Amino acid sequence: MRRKLLFVAEGVSLAHVARPTVLAGAVDRQAYDIAFASNGQFPVCAPSPDWELHPLESIDPATFLERLGRGKPVYTEAELTAYINADIALLQKAKPDCVIGDFRLSLTIAARLVGVPLMSLCNAHWSPYATATKMFAPDIPIARLLSFGLFDKIFRLAWPMASKSHCAAINKIRKQQGIPSYSSLQEYYCDGDMVLYADIPSLTPTSGAPATHQYIGPIVWSPAMARPAWWNEAMSSPEPRVYITLGSTGSVDLLPTIVEACLAEGFACIVATAGRQAFDSKHPKVWAASYLPGVDAAQIASLVICNGGSATAFQSLAVGRPVLGICSNLDQVLTMTRIQDAGAGTFLRAGETTPAKLRTALRAIATQPNYGMRAAALQREMAECAPAQRFPMLLRRMLGREPAQAR
Repeated sequence: MRRKLLFVAEGVSLAHVARPTVLAGAVDRQAYDIAFASNGQFPVCAPSPDWELHPLESIDPATFLERLGRGKPVYTEAELTAYINADIALLQKAKPDCVIGDFRLSLTIAARLVGVPLMSLCNAHWSPYATATKMFAPDIPIARLLSFGLFDKIFRLAWPMASKSHCAAINKIRKQQGIPSYSSLQEYYCDGDMVLYADIPSLTPTSGAPATHQYIGPIVWSPAMARPAWWNEAMSSPEPRVYITLGSTGSVDLLPTIVEACLAEGFACIVATAGRQAFDSKHPKVWAASYLPGVDAAQIASLVICNGGSATAFQSLAVGRPVLGICSNLDQVLTMTRIQDAGAGTFLRAGETTPAKLRTALRAIATQPNYGMRAAALQREMAECAPAQRFPMLLRRMLGREPAQAR
């Protein structure tokens, strides 16, 4: 009997749309019908026309980024209530045998109220079972005011309380439904009948996790598109190349500064703006486009500069290239902390990024072979942990279980 899967992407960033799109494309169409729900915010990552498509509203990405940038909870109680109602209507209409959500946090209530098994996709650095690592603050106004070195210390002390405060809105709704509250943001972000970590264990280890928490490997997505007309010119350039993209959530105002630092260090620059700004450099060693096939761009580069998020960072590591992350939000900082600890890259917060610090970081990656060696080692590990194989196996396991009671 064919089963029906519903993939739900929270369209506040490209990564949360790309990952479920990749997983939906990995399942056996002879065994499953596919439904896909999102807001259509990122047409560069369009779902297959063969899928059953459902429109689903999300908050505006600019609102999402503004709240992240100020260290505020990303959803209000009213927004979460509207999300839950919309999710329940979607589930009742689509009638899936299983729903797979990427950062659609309202599904943790909606799916259980309807009685549909929920698989939640997240990064392992959010796991309640993640092994301890030194935390660094995101790029929020108070960090710039006090200095990042000082605020990092304050942030580590304040994080447990701050984490709980980010759960206040969802906990109020859970209480109304008679569901126990979350005690941390980690529990909130990693809740589901099965939780799928889009990571490899050696990069982001966990300890004591239950069998319902499983690694599926980094999900690497790159837009299926033609290479731009200037591609061969860029490839024939004798200078080492750097691929620069700040994605859908990075500090795009820093792009000119980053390009200038790269040129000063002798790099040619391949730039993707993710459609967020017009960037027209007249320099003969700078080539730019709104979007690029990211894996191909990383492959012809010596290193990749990105916002530090897992989407582009994993593109880079998938082809064995070290990463320089210019991080804004906490998710990006957590991703790059693990990559830095592994020796495959380094990072700066956007608010502490200066031309001098950029050039120092670029010079270190370019001159110290260990960065490339560690990136190549992670490339080999990533190749052995393929989501296209792991996800269908875990899906079969999931569909053999009854949905758990809400936690």
